[in-house]
Amino acid sequence: MDYTTYIQWLEDVPRYGKKDGIHNMQVLMERFGNPQDRLPVIHVAGTNGKGSVCAMLASVLRQSGYRVGLYTSPHLIEYTERIQIDGQPIAREDWLSIGLEVKEAAEQIAAAGGNHATFFELITAIAFVYFARAGVDVVVLETGVGGRLDATNVVKHPALCVITSISLDHTKTLGDTLEAIAAEKAGILQSGAPVVLAQNPPCVRQVVQNRAKELGCAYYEAVPQEDYAVSLVGDYQKQNMAAAIQAARVLQAAGWSISDEALRQGLSKAQWPGRMEMTAFSQKPLLLDGAHNPAGAEALGEYLSRHYAARPGRVALVFSALAKKDTAHIMAPLHGCPAIGPVIFTCIDGENRLAELADLWNNLGERPAAVRQAPRQTETVKEALQTAAEQDVDLIVGAGSLYLIGDIKALLQSEAEHV
Repeated sequence: MDYTTYIQWLEDVPRYGKKDGIHNMQVLMERFGNPQDRLPVIHVAGTNGKGSVCAMLASVLRQSGYRVGLYTSPHLIEYTERIQIDGQPIAREDWLSIGLEVKEAAEQIAAAGGNHATFFELITAIAFVYFARAGVDVVVLETGVGGRLDATNVVKHPALCVITSISLDHTKTLGDTLEAIAAEKAGILQSGAPVVLAQNPPCVRQVVQNRAKELGCAYYEAVPQEDYAVSLVGDYQKQNMAAAIQAARVLQAAGWSISDEALRQGLSKAQWPGRMEMTAFSQKPLLLDGAHNPAGAEALGEYLSRHYAARPGRVALVFSALAKKDTAHIMAPLHGCPAIGPVIFTCIDGENRLAELADLWNNLGERPAAVRQAPRQTETVKEALQTAAEQDVDLIVGAGSLYLIGDIKALLQSEAEHV
């Protein structure tokens, strides 16, 4: 089996198969001697910002001289992006060799009457085994969905837990209130491990604080930081930066070697592709931002309104979202953004929702006359970008789904290789 065939097998594994809490993951990890328990882990959960905070912390730790494993999801172009050491994705050869071991273990467990590991559990297992064998100094670990029942929560002795901004997303799985979602995210807290909470509404703070008290966890709240700058674009990154700085301070107090200069350098060099990432297409600026839930879209809308308000309608939006998402509420902040003029819908992940997307957009109500125009529909991402580039605008924005961002980045990469 080669790498491509392995990926095909992996994608055929149910993404949300039969689970018994984190029991599947515990059984699977026992087969490998529980590598997750041999590594210092910084465990990060949240609705928005967790990937950015992971990227910042990984960068700060690298600048401090540590060898850093970073586990994030989803990937944008290739699966190997999810598992990195010091900014370098796992080699396909390592993914395949460890992946085959994990596959064999999962199949043996299933043959003995246990549950077959799910898609995300398998990838998480590959990451833990890879990091342990590589002997990294620390792992920065992003949860998938939620926290309490997430495959990453097999880690029982984290060095630190961080919870970023909480908002409504994955409500069918995690609950339909902020308190319920916060309780799921706070499920990553472990007895005695310190926790840092990013800026959040009072109801979220109460849930996390109560859980920390129950478990004897030192509890810290991130506060705005004026004396530091982060490389990542977006006003909301100040909130994420504050969480990363507070996390670094907690680690410093615990004896980690993190100088103030390493903190500054790490923040200034942090990279998080596809999230407020500025690039270009057809000689026009192109801003890529997943904005795949209402809170993320609201943050993007606020950014565009603040920085592109002088000339209404001078931003072209390329948009798509999966059917499982709360698309109307993702669209709403962008529909209400006066900076956005032309809107181009496209298809992603084999779904053709063009007519539905147009209907949802139009049903949000009238837009101001200065920016009012019928949304366009294109079946391919390339057509969507070309259509956007033909408009008389100052900026193109790709948003609504990380699948869309991945497709755009793959297109840009392909075109760059053929120049």
